Amino acid sequence: MPALIMDIPAVTGTALGSDVSFVYHKEKDDGTLILSWDGGEDHIHDKDVIGVINDPRGGRENEVQPQLILRVVTSQSSPEITKMRFAFEPLPVTNLPQNYLEAHVITKPPEHLYVNPNEDGSRNLHIVVSTRSGVGEAQQYYDDVLSEALAAIDLNRDTYQLHTTESEKSITELAKKVLLPRANGGIAQTVLLLSGDGGIVDTVNALLLSSRTEKYLKPTIGLISMGTGNAMANSTGLNRDATQGLSRIFRGTPQNLPTFKAHFSPGSVFLTDEARRTEPLPSESGHGIVHGVVVCSWALHASLVADSDTTEYRKYGAQRFQMAAKELMAPDDGSDPHVYNGSITLYKSDDRGVEYAEDIPETKTSYIVATLVSNFEERLLISPDSKPLDGQLRILRFGDISGADVMRLMGMALRGGGHEHDEMAYYAPINGLKIQFDEPDARWRRVCVDGKIIRVEEGGWVEVRRGHEDIVDLIA
Repeated sequence: MPALIMDIPAVTGTALGSDVSFVYHKEKDDGTLILSWDGGEDHIHDKDVIGVINDPRGGRENEVQPQLILRVVTSQSSPEITKMRFAFEPLPVTNLPQNYLEAHVITKPPEHLYVNPNEDGSRNLHIVVSTRSGVGEAQQYYDDVLSEALAAIDLNRDTYQLHTTESEKSITELAKKVLLPRANGGIAQTVLLLSGDGGIVDTVNALLLSSRTEKYLKPTIGLISMGTGNAMANSTGLNRDATQGLSRIFRGTPQNLPTFKAHFSPGSVFLTDEARRTEPLPSESGHGIVHGVVVCSWALHASLVADSDTTEYRKYGAQRFQMAAKELMAPDDGSDPHVYNGSITLYKSDDRGVEYAEDIPETKTSYIVATLVSNFEERLLISPDSKPLDGQLRILRFGDISGADVMRLMGMALRGGGHEHDEMAYYAPINGLKIQFDEPDARWRRVCVDGKIIRVEEGGWVEVRRGHEDIVDLIA
């Protein structure tokens, strides 16, 4: 076996009980552990690794402490549908290279996973499997990866409460009936959500729309990204590897999750069940209220999210957004894409921190989002200046421009940015905004808040403001 690979000295150790040599090579954010033995070689990529722990089975007396490389192996379950299969494959090793350990070792158990149970024995570590998120991968990931990875750090099935969603209301009900009372009692709780952004949004809304005591202790959320766009995971680095966020749950730290608050004019309603049903919004001072953590949008973005939220579209994963966008930008009847009408006011702060209002003179809009995150999808960099969990709302807006120019700007966002500097785009930090709609057709008065669709009454409005209440922590 070679003593040097790319001028990096090899380290002799064992894997699966057999002698091997290790070489760890890292470039930028990517690294590879190369295992070599007489007659063979294997590669373990950083993107697949949850972390390295001491093997709980130990070793024989006077032997080197054995360790486990915890990793997730991913494969595509079907060439027709973008559904993946995940497997947990721990690899027992000894004498890993020091630079590999420095990059991956879990020096102490993550405290947020070892929360004390209640006096009655009920658990405060919750795992929520969202069965409808994305293309339906959450249950398989829990069965074959998460449960096994937790067991590897001595968190067996009796150390947590497992919840499987049965409806769109399941996570909201869990937050109201379980998380809220315990948080109000000052009890530490951690929730591992196998879901998309919607799981976080449901939790945040349930908690923010309820009364909280002075003893309120923020629950900690760990996100295993199982959604379609996974904006939160892609913007906070949870999806930087192929573990779906599990490496961050094992090695990250809880940080405050910023929010925003959207106020709606009376008569605004949720559209549910593929827009076949409506539901009233929670209200405050006569206005509808919806909290968010990712984006509030109107025009093209809201329309494509709404139009693509069907059972048929969802099986295509994130591709559903592009499919809906093409239909909106090139209608079947050959007409031009719709340009949305409404007055927009921005709320900004001057150099002294004093807020002022700024009206956008143009009333026609093709695309507008107010967002707390950078990426709506893995490659779709909407807000290049946004930093993970920085709490700053930013607006991106295109005015009355052609469908070709909209697609050109979105293409730039897909290629890593530059659209924000284009003369046809407006991009800036804001404290909030208000849209006064001037659309007779209800189809063009749909607003998206983190995937939820709200229909505003004719002549109605929406106002978005940064949130100032600490409600949950996100492990990042």
